[in-house]
Amino acid sequence: MVMLLHPSRACGALCRLLATALEPYSAGSINLLDYLGHCSDSALLAVIVATRLALLLFMWGSREVAPAIFGAPDNSFVFDTGELLYADARLSMVSNWDGVHMFSIAQHGYLYESQIVFFPGLPAIIRGLDLVTRRLVPVLHRIAPVAAYVCAVNVAASGLAGVLLRRLTILTFLGPEAVRSTCRWRSAVASSRSSLARHAAAEATTHYRLLCGMTGTVLDAPDVHAPLPSTAAQARAAARQRRRVVGGATLVWVLTPAMVFTVVVYTESLYALATILGVYLLAWHEPLPLAVQQRIASHLASAPPATATTTAGAAAAADITQLVPLAQQWVVAAGAAAAEAAERGTPDIVSLVREATPGAATCPLQVVWEQRLITGTEAAAVLLFTVAGAFRSNAFTCAGFLIFPLCVQAALPSTHAAQSSAVLAGVSAHRVLAAATASRGSRVDGRLVVRCPTVHHPLQRVPHPLRLLVVALECACLTAPYLAMNYLGYRRFVLRMWDAASAARMGRAFWTLYPTLQERYWGVQLFSAYTFTNMPNVVLALPVAVLTAWCISRVYLSPALANARAAAHRPRTRWQRVCAAVTPYVRSSNVVHLTALLTLALTAMHVQVTNRFVMASPALCWLLGGQLAAQPRSVASQLILLWSAVWIVAGGILFPNHLPWT
Repeated sequence: MVMLLHPSRACGALCRLLATALEPYSAGSINLLDYLGHCSDSALLAVIVATRLALLLFMWGSREVAPAIFGAPDNSFVFDTGELLYADARLSMVSNWDGVHMFSIAQHGYLYESQIVFFPGLPAIIRGLDLVTRRLVPVLHRIAPVAAYVCAVNVAASGLAGVLLRRLTILTFLGPEAVRSTCRWRSAVASSRSSLARHAAAEATTHYRLLCGMTGTVLDAPDVHAPLPSTAAQARAAARQRRRVVGGATLVWVLTPAMVFTVVVYTESLYALATILGVYLLAWHEPLPLAVQQRIASHLASAPPATATTTAGAAAAADITQLVPLAQQWVVAAGAAAAEAAERGTPDIVSLVREATPGAATCPLQVVWEQRLITGTEAAAVLLFTVAGAFRSNAFTCAGFLIFPLCVQAALPSTHAAQSSAVLAGVSAHRVLAAATASRGSRVDGRLVVRCPTVHHPLQRVPHPLRLLVVALECACLTAPYLAMNYLGYRRFVLRMWDAASAARMGRAFWTLYPTLQERYWGVQLFSAYTFTNMPNVVLALPVAVLTAWCISRVYLSPALANARAAAHRPRTRWQRVCAAVTPYVRSSNVVHLTALLTLALTAMHVQVTNRFVMASPALCWLLGGQLAAQPRSVASQLILLWSAVWIVAGGILFPNHLPWT
């Protein structure tokens, strides 16, 4: 009873309990972040689906119980009478607000110009499910309405999106070897000796990547301010901490404040699945060959531990300095590479490949990087982003993920070289091993020349002109759904139904129809949300904006300014200080994309939709999850957990009862 009378105390107690579960392992306690960072994909999928089903059950209870408690007429909060339009009103609580328009479009098409702002992806799925359940398998319709099957699709999509988000996080923070060893659909309970050896080699390779600064992808460079570990023990500690960041990011997705919209008739789950999978395909790069991973494991296992009793010579041998960029390593002869590796104490990729390939040990190697215009994974990512454009109007912003590597290549050459070392290590090592073992590749002046195709040429400062053309065409594909919907509305409504004066003001600029309709029917203009009567909606958007800004400042801006002040050559002008602070921030395409989405939502949209508008951004989960992993009992972490709990409960009560929660 006390908990019911004081909901704030109940939420606070829940947050403190959850924060306790986020603490590092101690005695027999269970660490939630470590579990989410290590569990199998099937276990993670089960956790996400269970939370979504529990929310649906809670929504059903609030729909049946809450009106009776508050004495609502006919035991119903009738705020939106849209459910009266349904031929089948079963489970109508999940079809409120936007769901009304989705079902109307699915059944009758676009009858009104205001419906043009709702894109056809979800209505097409509703129509397909209606066809299957009503005509092909009628027994399914007798069991449950179409809305229930739409919920099932959204719950499944949300679970798969969470699995992909964790894979993307592991790839970015730990490397592709960690993805292969961790992300399995079945837990390795009865693993064979060979699988355990492969897992140990993958873990050692992850530590090696941390030692050499070879983490990240072409889209993101994580922890740009973190110092490189200098010993294997420090690398293991860094890997454990990054695993907790993976668990924190996964937890943010599991308990997203926009969870209500992942289970009802909205587009959030399907859009998140398409975009996160597209980003994952763009970021994916090949892991190092197993033979090289095994050599890394043996080297790290034989390295002397860095303890207080370690001699100065052994400690120096265990120290690691950042390696030469990979593109420059491959032109080094065998003797020079071995000598440099011996000086560093840990071999570079070239030396490891030579050790794994006896036939290449006596022959100088040279990799020739060949410019490729497009890859299969990139084409699939573009297709997924285009499909996402059928669900939401802002999918064209994903074009930034295609443009970002080109901008880094042209403007940040050092960052481009570092990212190339991380991304091209696996594919180039595979090529060299294949050429050396099978006597492939051409020999020039006694050197084994291996050709390695890549879309991200590591030695070119200026992107290839044809590559620029291909990316421009890909961006055009991403904008096609948005332009097509605007043109459909322009032909059907503007040219046929608008008066001459209104049509003349628009002219032939059909692509402006979407913002015009937003302004005409919902009053959306620049900063139009910031009025006194709209303050409750502004309050709904404040937590995600404030927490994201604080995390960006903590992770990127503050360390950059501190490093600039501590550097030997301090920036003297204000502009130089700003550049020093912003440069690490722009090394992550997902963080830049999140910032752009937040800016758009807070300035030129319904401000109350900010939470669900940015929920599909991996960077949001990374930033908030990193805070939970680093300081689980801090005020910021408590606010993150409290925000999630309150928004989930409020949405579970308001949305099914026709009350404003959009």
